[in-house]
Amino acid sequence: MQKGWEEAKEGLRFAINFLRTNADIEDESLLSSPLFFITIAYFSHLKNQKMTKKDSRLLLYWLYIANARGRYSRGSTETLLDADLAVLKKGGGPQELLDTVQQQFGRLTIDISDFVGRGAGSPMFSLVFLALKAKGAKDWKTGLGLSLTHQGKYHYIQYHHIFPKALIKQKYERQEINEIANMAFVSGRFNREISDTKPEKYIPKIIESRGEEALSTHAIPLDSDLYSIENYRKFLEARRKMLTDEVNAFFEKVKEG
Repeated sequence: MQKGWEEAKEGLRFAINFLRTNADIEDESLLSSPLFFITIAYFSHLKNQKMTKKDSRLLLYWLYIANARGRYSRGSTETLLDADLAVLKKGGGPQELLDTVQQQFGRLTIDISDFVGRGAGSPMFSLVFLALKAKGAKDWKTGLGLSLTHQGKYHYIQYHHIFPKALIKQKYERQEINEIANMAFVSGRFNREISDTKPEKYIPKIIESRGEEALSTHAIPLDSDLYSIENYRKFLEARRKMLTDEVNAFFEKVKEG
């Protein structure tokens, strides 16, 4: 038991380091389930912590997709974990784990429909954060890159409703108000400054001070007609499409290494 415990600790250390340095997952809050630690740890144990480039690339690809799909946060989570561990025990690897995810969800890519009605509690939320961070999205006030480890209450990254809730709660349903497509990642200071200001007023100021890239890296459409409250649903449609393109491009880049 002592030998097994030492091996388990080594595997978990590998998993923590893999998540932090390879996957850029700085905090467990970006995982849809802590069970991902176990699968990664077990695979590293079977490989004696010696990963080929292909192993690392496909393991990362599987992690992002399985995490976004909520592989271990739906139904019988322990049964799904046991199934994945069995795949690895029989000699399978990340590719076989990907095959299992595809069997479960029908596809590995993200579709526009996956964003409809999904909010901050969805596993898709952390995927968007990671994809936009990789694209180079920065806070609109400080210019700091996205991170969950910034120091100080003014710099800590929060999510901001692009169309503030107070402005649209009388016109639209709660689910569509709180959609991921209506959220951007900004610092606490900027979030408070925006408050309930209309997008058609504050977004042009962002472009003026930081350029159009400040919006494009956050996958926010540049068409100013979409910033009016009356066109909110058209804004959601446009941004869902942009977010879908971004996360699929993110997946493809990880897959190709």
